[in-house]
Amino acid sequence: MPTGPVVRFMMDELQKSKCPFRDDLFTCMPCDATRAGGFSPEIGVVLCQNQMQSKQHMEDTMTHELMHAYDHCTVKVNWSNPEQYACAEIRAITLSGECKFTRELRRGNFGFGKHLQTCVRRRAIYAMKQVPEFQEGTVAEDAVRYVWSSCFSDTAPFDEIY
Repeated sequence: MPTGPVVRFMMDELQKSKCPFRDDLFTCMPCDATRAGGFSPEIGVVLCQNQMQSKQHMEDTMTHELMHAYDHCTVKVNWSNPEQYACAEIRAITLSGECKFTRELRRGNFGFGKHLQTCVRRRAIYAMKQVPEFQEGTVAEDAVRYVWSSCFSDTAPFDEIY
């Protein structure tokens, strides 16, 4: 188990929230190129062993998926509800480091004004479109737009976006 400070913080916050997340709830497996990890209430956190670019990428992915575990336990996310799914993605992307400037540069996304917000919106819509139920029409875009203000500003269990 990596010992990065943010992963440790998330594990501690899950414990404090009466949602302990054991090390054995992490699974490593090969995945397709569309994802680096995933969360399932039944399985736990999946880390895609063939998609990790660095230890930092792995820890950011773990943080993202642990945010899903935190939201699943503390606010009882209904993963089939597009607005609740969008909110969980917005929060996990915002708070996990997924939209760090250097990471975005490696993806070929350049921009300085509202960089974080632009990245989070794009990545949340992309994540939702990986789910068959949310691929129709503008379901993903509409859900992200609808919950954006409240979910982007919700930094729990962090004090702020780091």
